[in-house]
Amino acid sequence: MKKLILISIMLFSIAICCFGNDIQSEIEKLPDDWYLVKVPVLIENITPEEAREKAIQIACNMAIEEFSGIEVTGRTSLIQAESNKEITMDHFSKLTNQTSCGIILEKEIIEEENITLKKHIYKVLTLKVKVGKQSGEDDPYFTLDASLNKDYYQDGDQLFLEVIPSKDCYITVLNIMSDENVATIFPNEYREDNFVKANEMFQLPNANDTKLGIKFIVGLLPEKEEDSEIIKIIATKEPLRFSINSDYKTALESLQNWLVKIPMNEVEEVDLQYFIIGK
Repeated sequence: MKKLILISIMLFSIAICCFGNDIQSEIEKLPDDWYLVKVPVLIENITPEEAREKAIQIACNMAIEEFSGIEVTGRTSLIQAESNKEITMDHFSKLTNQTSCGIILEKEIIEEENITLKKHIYKVLTLKVKVGKQSGEDDPYFTLDASLNKDYYQDGDQLFLEVIPSKDCYITVLNIMSDENVATIFPNEYREDNFVKANEMFQLPNANDTKLGIKFIVGLLPEKEEDSEIIKIIATKEPLRFSINSDYKTALESLQNWLVKIPMNEVEEVDLQYFIIGK
């Protein structure tokens, strides 16, 4: 992670999170599109770790809003899993569709503390956040019609994906899994050509994949009775490839640094969430 000498320019106080007028979110503009952000989150009906993750997300949204001047409505994916008869919320992905406003390229926690105020405990995080943005304008005629064979799968079922692009493109498919890992499932070693013609159907697996015995089987983690995952489709007009097999935090940073280099009219994304239940 890059180190940056902090140079104070101007402090912008934003009352997005204000608790008794004593603790406020603050954001400071730094050189080279870096921001210093301080965010408090009330630890109430959530764990300290959940408060920490919420503070990070708020800080990223604040940095993008300050960078672009546009209010961010991020798409955050949460999974609901049943374990020991209790429903818990597991945060497994923050792949957000914010490319028109800005992309978080890097972030670093500078300070983390718990503060007690009027018998309430707050998680207060101070982060450095770097924001970038794709060039160009969105192409409204470049779309992806994508679907899975099911929304709800039983443990052990086979997943099938169909995609019809409106323009010639090169397709990459990621699987964001409930164990907090992200893997590129297409292109792969058995099928490297990812070019798809306009209005033609792309299938994964296709008939040849099936002949080779290639299957995409969904499964539950041992301790869970219900879960959720995401298939993410990325289409580019040029033959640009993104390949990852890592934890979601590393994947997110890599994906965002890759996307920011592609003009907006050259790329299209679709997320398909699906659910897995025990038999």
